[in-house]
Amino acid sequence: MIRLDGSRALVTGASGGVGRRLAVRLAEAGADVVLVARREEELHRTAEQARRAGRSAVVVAGDITLAEDRSRALQAASDELGGLDVLVNNAGVGAHGRFHDSSPDRLRAVFELNFFAAAELTRAAVPLLEKSDSACVANIGSVLAWRGVPHTSEYCASKFALRGWSEAIRPELRRLGIHVLHASPSTIRTEFREHLIERKESVPWGGRGGVSPDRVARRVVHGIRRGRNEVAIVWEDWAIVRAARAAPWLLDRALRRYG
Repeated sequence: MIRLDGSRALVTGASGGVGRRLAVRLAEAGADVVLVARREEELHRTAEQARRAGRSAVVVAGDITLAEDRSRALQAASDELGGLDVLVNNAGVGAHGRFHDSSPDRLRAVFELNFFAAAELTRAAVPLLEKSDSACVANIGSVLAWRGVPHTSEYCASKFALRGWSEAIRPELRRLGIHVLHASPSTIRTEFREHLIERKESVPWGGRGGVSPDRVARRVVHGIRRGRNEVAIVWEDWAIVRAARAAPWLLDRALRRYG
């Protein structure tokens, strides 16, 4: 069980979508929040919503792929909030197109934000988190961390890495009193597609459906509170996870036509 009332949380990618709703939901649960993203104006909008819940909200505009900006965010948590109890690694980016038609730069750019930034921010945050009586690192992954699909190879690979890393550090950080949660949402109704690094083609199933960012945020905050290791959002997400484990050949056959 993680106590959120009176806690201090840092949320990356908090300028919109799931990150914004996570920040607001954490504030409503009683957390003061540090909000990190590149879009400063949108961060201030998130801060206004969080403050309506009666909590403090600190804005840190920056790029978390840069070590100096990660340091600024953690320093803000220490200076403005007095410490850190919850770190939410939410910031992420994707790209659409076949792997062999893309450049090495695209692969590295996706990994820099989706994996390396989260890993290095967590590494730097451990000295703050281990001082907490109730600490958690929440990594916002994807159902595509369980099953890779065509035309999103870089994104899938980065989310596989995030999930494997989450599992590996969970017992390590537990010794320090820090819990690790990994969330596996599927398609979410956000502006994610508008911020792709590159779109060489549309994914064959690329519609506008999906769950709301608030539904994802509610499930993640519930998972943090309950000390869950893994959170999925809707039953279809669990169905994909189970199919990837039990019958990968069936998914291979279904996805072959999209190659």
